[in-house]
Amino acid sequence: MTEPERTVRERQDGDLAVLAAVLKRVHAHDGYPVEGVADPRAWLEHPHEIQSWTALVDDVPVGQVTLTEAHSEDDAARAWIERTGGTVTDIAVMARLFLDPDHRGAGLAGFLILALRHHAQLIGRTVVFDVMAKDTAAIHLYDRFGAEQIAEVTHRFGDGHAEPALVYAFPVPRLAG
Repeated sequence: MTEPERTVRERQDGDLAVLAAVLKRVHAHDGYPVEGVADPRAWLEHPHEIQSWTALVDDVPVGQVTLTEAHSEDDAARAWIERTGGTVTDIAVMARLFLDPDHRGAGLAGFLILALRHHAQLIGRTVVFDVMAKDTAAIHLYDRFGAEQIAEVTHRFGDGHAEPALVYAFPVPRLAG
């Protein structure tokens, strides 16, 4: 049996229906996202999207990540600004990262993160994001990729719900001189 072909590319509109179904499986498996998946396609189409990427196995979408413009109401943006004194124009927010549970462990989540970080570097932004404290597998992934925890916050959502969360930033890569 041949090894499946695993790739990452910029997300296309045709990926959204399949990714919405994957998101429902992820939510059933992990409880991510905490806001639920009543309208998964709308959740995938982030209003402040800069760029999104899709992970594929044999040309079938199995996961994705989105880089978004930062806004002062973002938990991650607020924490980073408080810590560094920077502005929202210095950062971009990693959001909407998920991978089908059946396709984890093959490196695809890491490749999604690398694609996002590379794009952020090209546009001169530091990547910040938050993760629910309950999502320990995601936290381990971010730790392995060198993310730095910069704050603890309470993520508020829905009708008065709250969830402890951690805010991270990826260090800006430095070029050897």
